[in-house]
Amino acid sequence: MSKKMEEKNAQVNQMNKSRMSKAEKKKKVRDVSRRKDKQKEEKISIRRLIGNVTYLLKYAGKYDKPLILRIMILNILLLSGMAANDTFILKMIINGLTGDMEFNRIMVLLLLSLVLVVILEWIHQLLNEWAKAKLIPLSGRIQRDLAEKNSLKDLIFYDDPETYDTYAVVSQRADDLIADAVTVVSKIIGGSVALIVAAAMILTIDPVLAIFPIAGFIVNLATRFKIEKINYTWWVEYRKKLRKADYSKRVFYQPEFAKECKLTDVRGPLRLQFDEALDEAAEEGRIYGPPLTWVSLVNWISVFTIFSFFAIPAYLGYLALVVKSIALGEVASANNAANYVRRNLNEINYCLVDFQVIGRYGDKLIKLLEYEPNIEVADGLTPAKGSEALVLSHVSFRYPNTEEDTLKDISIEIHPGEKIAIVGENGAGKTTFVKLLMRLYDVTGGSIAYGGHDIREYNTREYRKKISAVFQDYNIYAATIAENVLLRKVEDGDEEDVVHALRKADFARKLDSLPDGINTPLTREFDDSGVNLSGGEGQKIAISRVFLRNEDRAVSILDEPSSALDPVSEYKLNKNLIENAGDNTVIFISHRLSTTRMADRIYLFEHGRIIEQGTHDELMARNGRYREMFDRQAHNYLV
Repeated sequence: MSKKMEEKNAQVNQMNKSRMSKAEKKKKVRDVSRRKDKQKEEKISIRRLIGNVTYLLKYAGKYDKPLILRIMILNILLLSGMAANDTFILKMIINGLTGDMEFNRIMVLLLLSLVLVVILEWIHQLLNEWAKAKLIPLSGRIQRDLAEKNSLKDLIFYDDPETYDTYAVVSQRADDLIADAVTVVSKIIGGSVALIVAAAMILTIDPVLAIFPIAGFIVNLATRFKIEKINYTWWVEYRKKLRKADYSKRVFYQPEFAKECKLTDVRGPLRLQFDEALDEAAEEGRIYGPPLTWVSLVNWISVFTIFSFFAIPAYLGYLALVVKSIALGEVASANNAANYVRRNLNEINYCLVDFQVIGRYGDKLIKLLEYEPNIEVADGLTPAKGSEALVLSHVSFRYPNTEEDTLKDISIEIHPGEKIAIVGENGAGKTTFVKLLMRLYDVTGGSIAYGGHDIREYNTREYRKKISAVFQDYNIYAATIAENVLLRKVEDGDEEDVVHALRKADFARKLDSLPDGINTPLTREFDDSGVNLSGGEGQKIAISRVFLRNEDRAVSILDEPSSALDPVSEYKLNKNLIENAGDNTVIFISHRLSTTRMADRIYLFEHGRIIEQGTHDELMARNGRYREMFDRQAHNYLV
């Protein structure tokens, strides 16, 4: 019997593996198809690339236009001087050696050339380092601008993985994009001027010589563009895959995860996730590596072998030895000039390729910089003072890229000063409901009105001043207790309000034990004298924000903020909150029903709908879902 069971289990495992293999194949097909579609979408015209780089230059010029012009002019002068020294002076020296020029004059030319080489190279290095140092503030400004733009993004921005991936990828390159744009454009202009100088030298000898570096330039440009296009797509996909690996790696050194990592086997799945992410990143290499290899080989054979080391010397040898149309000095200077043209064309080539890369990343960066939020910057009415009614009429909401509504046909009227409890199991839509009330999202159906006006008619910032909220996923920052309560810099007169709020949140005993009081730094990440709070203490800090005196505030929302508190602390907190609220509206969000007795009205959510509503006694008498939940929790509590 045991053997039969083993055989059956083996068959089942084999079938599961087969299914997994098919699923993996389908996933790979989908990934390849998605990647091809993505590449089609990301085709950017030359005109758009130029427009993107121009935008970045104007962006840099907005902060320091004289610096940009100085870098460009100095590069043009430097590259022109190097071209003149490498071509005309060398020609004069070689012609002198093969002619009747006096030795002293030849030595003077050699010394002059040597001095020019040293000076120009010194200036070149100095210019590079000077430009790098001067462009650092520009790089910092773009990160500050991105951070500012990020703070204004509508919350729905973060619910789109593709958009967030774009931000994550581009923000890593944002530091360099401005500096690279300035450097590359100045090198292209300077290199073009130097190219004209060297080309003039070639044309005086034989115009045919120009064909070889130009042909090499065209082949190099075409192949390098292809190489960088593959590299760009590869890097973007690679970074997306490594973002998962970065998360797994980050968990192992962040202090909030340390205890669980040591006491549990969570390291296993995290390591597995890390390894899977590396495998996925390696798979990108297997996809993009072969075409990159072939294109690179074509580039090397044609550009650096045929056009560079074979064609030009062979043709000059033909002119000097067979046709005898040029002198030895002209052979050397023409070869040098042709090589200089080739090197300059290659430099311009690489600059053009960099130009393409900058333009591609710039396209994504510009989208982020030009992003216009709908909610966060909405202007309009200022709510009247005092508390007003909140009315939700047939409200529905659906997250991006989902097929079902999270909230469905919600209608609630909350009167000024009313104490409301929103209850239900996890995933019932309670937190989404709160986010809609605070206008972190806009409804996809129906409307929310405050004081008789749709909340979309209000200035968003002014409307949110009417609301204070504490969420279950609160944050404690590496700052002082006072700054954590105020969530801003401490100003004169704030101390009394902070202490009042902390005492109302039942933090008084802990506060009195701290020598520096509200000036105590929290966490030890940046300060050895900092204090690490327990989960319950951290929640009390977060909850104290609701108790800050604010005459504009009319609605207080608590989205399960007391989940880490013991029953006694939770009761004291809710009692204090009700007493402190006065005429203000209070909305409790919870799946724990221990506080619902205090509410004037209770709404039970399930699968995004309101299935029951009423007072605690009314719902208990109905013997419905609420009664079932309450009895189950009360039973567990009594046990």
